[in-house]
Amino acid sequence: MSTVIRSPNWIGDGVMCLPAIRAWKNLFPAERLAVAARRYLADIFQNIPEIDEVIALPQGHAGLAGARTLREKRFGRGILFTNSFSSALLFRLAGIRSLAGYASDGRGWMLSDKVARADDAAHHQFYYLNIVERLAGRKAGGAFPANLVVTRMESEQAGAWLQELGISPDRPLLALAPTAAYGSAKAWLPARFRAFVQAWTGSHADAAVLLFGAASERAAIAELAAGLPGTIRNLAGSLDLRRAIAVLSRCRLFVGNDSGLMHVAAALSVPLVAVFGPTEPGRTAPLAARFRLLHHGADCAPCRHRECPSDRRCMAAVSVAEVLAAADELWAENA
Repeated sequence: MSTVIRSPNWIGDGVMCLPAIRAWKNLFPAERLAVAARRYLADIFQNIPEIDEVIALPQGHAGLAGARTLREKRFGRGILFTNSFSSALLFRLAGIRSLAGYASDGRGWMLSDKVARADDAAHHQFYYLNIVERLAGRKAGGAFPANLVVTRMESEQAGAWLQELGISPDRPLLALAPTAAYGSAKAWLPARFRAFVQAWTGSHADAAVLLFGAASERAAIAELAAGLPGTIRNLAGSLDLRRAIAVLSRCRLFVGNDSGLMHVAAALSVPLVAVFGPTEPGRTAPLAARFRLLHHGADCAPCRHRECPSDRRCMAAVSVAEVLAAADELWAENA
């Protein structure tokens, strides 16, 4: 049988579902396994040996174009890591009759296998792993990594591109991601990031600082870094996801928020410092061996606000000094 998994729609969730994908392939090694993802997210799943095919869905993925793309593949089973009605409808329109996932968003009648909800207090990777284990009827057996795969050619191309920006291949790189796609509530205060970069470049003159973000965030990131000394490059909007992954893989350290790029850095085994505020560290902590998670919480946290309706006290509680200390420690360890 051939199986297609509908991936989540956020970069971080794409990384956190990788253990479940690897578990499925381990449980059913003879099956052909495909992952269908929105076009902007498909790069996450490239080069993963457990995935036989990555299908980039057209923008109108719930419509006929996406269904035609999938129908041609004649999948026998579909697994939904998404919760939406539209993703179930897409698979049904594609002729996939054996369909499994959580019975959410009024789509239960379309599912042949309705999976009971996992423990919401557990790390989010188990939200996806629970589906796999319920369908298999047994535990996956062992821990499965969330690592991404960057080829040597991709790494060399990233190095050549950085050289065009005036950064030599042997220069140590600090990756900084001061934004969060979900909303500013999850982002450390811009003034704190600026103070961190200023202090960092003053004490690490040999390091180049790479600022990551979306095209829509380029101006805000430029303002954050304006006038600061040192070798600083604003890459916001300059990279597609695959090149961002390759560039990140060459970095010695990552500093950022609870965001998709934080999970990408973790999946590349890049040591990282993560600033958490309104979210629950136990649920979305990086799946990495070397990281420092800085979180003090607040009486109003956790919350699901995209923009803080109050004074951002959970983020303000994390000081520049403690981020610097954590970054220095990991930088030295990874020398």
